[in-house]
Amino acid sequence: MSLLNLTECFDPLHAEATLGCRLLDSYPDHIFFHPWIHSNLRNYKTHLQSFDYLCLEASFYSSTLVVVTDTSVIPFGCMQAVSAAHLWNLGQQVSSSKAPAGRTTAPDAELFAIRLSIAKATNMAIECIILITDSLESARQAVDPFVHPGQAHSLAVCSALRSFLSQDYDYRIESWNCPSNAEWFLHQLVHNDVTNTRVATGLHPATLINFLYSKSVISCMDIWRTFFDHPTVQDQHTLPLRDRN
Repeated sequence: MSLLNLTECFDPLHAEATLGCRLLDSYPDHIFFHPWIHSNLRNYKTHLQSFDYLCLEASFYSSTLVVVTDTSVIPFGCMQAVSAAHLWNLGQQVSSSKAPAGRTTAPDAELFAIRLSIAKATNMAIECIILITDSLESARQAVDPFVHPGQAHSLAVCSALRSFLSQDYDYRIESWNCPSNAEWFLHQLVHNDVTNTRVATGLHPATLINFLYSKSVISCMDIWRTFFDHPTVQDQHTLPLRDRN
């Protein structure tokens, strides 16, 4: 597989990437990120409890939308990655979005899930978006318009959020990191949704550059392992590979 299979496009001169005019430049006080602190079990439980509090508080306000995203990625198989988002308002699931993400890595698929969620959320009559994801780095990339893998998703998110945040000074978006192994109930719902969905790659699936990079690295490692395991090489003063998995 080569770069000829790449379907991803990049735009280094997009208006959203103009220095001083980026989304984070224009609305720095309207975009928030809440990381998960790994220090100890107490912080872990406190962080999870904050999700319950957020949802309880949001259930009393029609202007607040809770968005939970997740993905399912089958490495180098015959299936595409799947991205999904569930949208909750007043304690009820009001909408959802799910789509195949092509051949991609987990962070890029999560970025696509965030794009799906923002596209839906910014067209609703709300003032606050609470985004819950297991990849806060993807949430940060979603508002980064510069050239990077998945830039097209980020540009779409930046454009949608710019229109949303420009409507009123009180409008905002908060991104919260939910560890996937926590099995928090709303995240588990969308996790089950994507893992129960299978989409074949087909003849010409979308292929992102990170997928090609990962596949190339794994192929290179396999070649090196085969080379070093060969009897004619093992006695040539070569160091053994530490990780054989």
